[in-house]
Amino acid sequence: MQNRELAETVGVSTRNVDRITCFLGSGLAGVGGVAIALISGTNPTLGTAYIIPAFLVVVIGGVGQIKGTVLAAWAVGVVTAFLTDWTSGSMAQVITFAIVVVFLTIRPQGLFTVRTRSLA
Repeated sequence: MQNRELAETVGVSTRNVDRITCFLGSGLAGVGGVAIALISGTNPTLGTAYIIPAFLVVVIGGVGQIKGTVLAAWAVGVVTAFLTDWTSGSMAQVITFAIVVVFLTIRPQGLFTVRTRSLA
């Protein structure tokens, strides 16, 4: 992922990895698009309601961390659904956003971080 030449030297076919990644990404996006279209119908502004929650999920989970993204998606969904029962839908999103801001103030790297070597 980060060093294509090194991956090729140990026998990983980077072209096949690219193909599989494109196939899986396109397939999952297609399944997600069909699911959303079944729920709310199709129109030119279909995805605008999902941009901010999706961004919050990626930032909370930690960029590049699948387990963090899954856990963050579950947490954001549960918090928003719980708050929607107590307040209106738009107020629930505002409160969820405020909770995320507080969380990122405490832990700016997200739930999980990528381990790297230190230079010191």
